[in-house]
Amino acid sequence: MEQCDSEVNFEQCRFSRRKFLQTTSAVAASLALSASLRAGETIVPGPRKSKLNRFVADGRPLLVVVEGTDTEKMLAAGLEAIGGLAGIVSAGDSVLLKPNYGSHRAYPTGSDPHFLVSIAKHCNMAKSGKITICDSSDGYVLNRYNDHEHVFKTNNVFEIAKAAGVEVVCTHPKDERQYMPVFSQRWQSNPMIMANPFMLNASVVINQPMLKKHNAAGMTCALKNFFGAVHQPQRIYAHRYHRKGGDAGEQFFAQTVAEFADCIRPELTIVDARKILTIRGPSLKKDSVVKDVNKIILSGDMVATDAYCAKILDANDETFQAGSIMPTLKYAEKLRLGTADLSKVEIVELCA
Repeated sequence: MEQCDSEVNFEQCRFSRRKFLQTTSAVAASLALSASLRAGETIVPGPRKSKLNRFVADGRPLLVVVEGTDTEKMLAAGLEAIGGLAGIVSAGDSVLLKPNYGSHRAYPTGSDPHFLVSIAKHCNMAKSGKITICDSSDGYVLNRYNDHEHVFKTNNVFEIAKAAGVEVVCTHPKDERQYMPVFSQRWQSNPMIMANPFMLNASVVINQPMLKKHNAAGMTCALKNFFGAVHQPQRIYAHRYHRKGGDAGEQFFAQTVAEFADCIRPELTIVDARKILTIRGPSLKKDSVVKDVNKIILSGDMVATDAYCAKILDANDETFQAGSIMPTLKYAEKLRLGTADLSKVEIVELCA
């Protein structure tokens, strides 16, 4: 007998193997045929049970934008303006920092490891427990370099994090054993997602995306950053269907971006927009253009974050229009990930 809570915060669904295969998409069902799914009744976790958005002002989601050139001062000012990390980090909480390390190129294509360490220091000041930097590169990197840790090595993440006492976990994009199935009745395109258990089990997740043009999604930022939380075959399927599926493929991809993010639901997003990648992305290519914006954006609302950052990219990239990501943002609103209406957001803009 199926027992599923359709509300946002539910921990698991219990249903038969047959029902499981009937309700998942073709690609998800093929991924589900693993040793972890035994005959008979199967228990599959639901999306991560994250804390509600604690960063609000007068009942409105708070979004803080800090402009400057001193990264440490910018981060400190931004965290102070949102009320600090005490609202989401309790003593001893495990904190996972989700960077953007999909591409084999260094900053600003990928996250700045020094910026991640700076965030970790503020987590320590909030008396957090173990802090982990965790992500997964894409199949292109693995196929070209035959090393799933290549991106982390290129960015010197291991060395920089170790010196700061921060653990680094680089999950293999194709090793199914390093992912676990997550089910949700809310998801229209991917009823089951093979997700990173380190992210699912963290007490606190801080999302640290880059702001970049993306050839498929239009833009990569808060929501799109969680492609790195998912088993590579599902990522590949979404991109292939987007290219070949016409309108249905575009809708599937737009919804997939939101569903992958809904699977993890971070407590806080900190966008590094000191430098942004325009014209072509998400990897730095010959015709890509890096622009200095000198901003970081902090919010507990991923949808508002992407709506705001789309305006930044629009102003700096003639090939991008902010409205192009509205299908993803509107669907993310339905998943209760936040609001795309910036008139409903308390926006605080600072200089540091």
